[in-house]
Amino acid sequence: MLLKHTLLYLPAQFVGPLFQLLAMIVWTHVVDEHTLGVITLITATHELLQIGFLAWWSQYALRFLGRYQDASDGPHFYRTENAVLLASVMLQSAAVVGILLLVIAPGAGTGLLLATIAYVITRSLNLYIGERARARQQIRVYTIQQVFGPSVGFIVGLVLIKLIGQSPEWPLAGYALAQLIAALIVLPWIGWSPRLWPIDREIVVHALRYGLPLIVGGALGWVGLNASRFIISQFSGVAAAGLFAVGYGLGQRAAAVAAMLVTAAAFPLAVKSIEQGGSQAGMRQLATNSALLVAILAPSLAGIIMLRTEIVHLLIAAPFQAVTLAILPLSTLAGAIRNFRAHFGDQVFLLQNRTRWMMAIAAIDASTTVVLSVLFLPLWGLTSVAGATVLAALAAAIVSFSIGFTKFGLRLPVSHLLRIALATIAMAALLRIFPEARTLAVLAAHVAAGAAVYFGALALLYAPSLMRMLRPRPQHSGA
Repeated sequence: MLLKHTLLYLPAQFVGPLFQLLAMIVWTHVVDEHTLGVITLITATHELLQIGFLAWWSQYALRFLGRYQDASDGPHFYRTENAVLLASVMLQSAAVVGILLLVIAPGAGTGLLLATIAYVITRSLNLYIGERARARQQIRVYTIQQVFGPSVGFIVGLVLIKLIGQSPEWPLAGYALAQLIAALIVLPWIGWSPRLWPIDREIVVHALRYGLPLIVGGALGWVGLNASRFIISQFSGVAAAGLFAVGYGLGQRAAAVAAMLVTAAAFPLAVKSIEQGGSQAGMRQLATNSALLVAILAPSLAGIIMLRTEIVHLLIAAPFQAVTLAILPLSTLAGAIRNFRAHFGDQVFLLQNRTRWMMAIAAIDASTTVVLSVLFLPLWGLTSVAGATVLAALAAAIVSFSIGFTKFGLRLPVSHLLRIALATIAMAALLRIFPEARTLAVLAAHVAAGAAVYFGALALLYAPSLMRMLRPRPQHSGA
């Protein structure tokens, strides 16, 4: 079931994040450090606003939407949903304008303000519709929300840059237009109501009780992920933040892309398991999910570390290369640790309705990131800030897994992890003997060779299981 659903979600989990990665690379060739810094700070700000004003409701919908499917309960949910969404985008719009004018770009003109507001509103709708679609397993709707905005928005933004100029409002406007179209396309397929009133106060109270710890935890998680960018901007300038953003963003995005290939289908299956079979069934499903997650994260991390020099020299513009080369492996490691925690360790607390634990764990990540970044930056420069995020991610992960193992019976799939580790080592050993690629074609060949060795080694290590799966089942003749 997990593998089937993972394959169905795969286009959405691959194409959209791939274009986000591609955008980060292309922007280094078409805009300067300041413009890139403004874009990344605005998108990071929206992530925080999304957490503060809408993620609580999105997580509630993902966990409990299945309880509002009949004709009597559906309208109550839809009216309440509309009111929450309207309030959320209004608050986010006001907040992002204030942050833009006070922190990111004090001299921002009307064009940048309007583009930022449009980006925030449409991105919020895309993210929410996508989570709602996951809850109902509407894979087509989810795919459109994940793919259309990042891909078409990137292309439109690139065209606007080429035709009009390098100002940051044009990429944001391109994304906003594509995200709006994506939301409008799926309206006929999702249940919704045009009404805003009356809201169901019982639903709101339940959602807040479930989601408020997630707001605090999510905000703290955002601090852990993004505080380093703002600290660098504050102490070293927006251009330095732009330089840091490339390597840091690529590493975090690469880890997230790898994780998202398998996580869209995983959590809903864990929810189904715990609802139908109880706590231990949910923990077993989480362990199964984690094996597939590590099978993607481990080779991705090892491949980026082994091929980092050729990746940076071939893909990143010259002014960004030196910093990116130093930061990329550290940011990828931090991203891998955070994604493993988020999609395995922390999901225990979501399944057990113990979301307050997530606040404490996120606080460890956030506080460690801030303190170490402030201490390290003046001493050792931009690279040390990436190192600080690794230490912070590791500290939070240790606490998360310790609680999961001791209090909720979480277990690691040790036999799977050992086989994945052996296959990853075999891949890394091959990549180590390759000379640095001088062309994209050779880089692609190195990636393909590494992937072939990795999956070949896995096939050998899982040969008995594969033979059982492929063995024809006996046919029972009728009596």
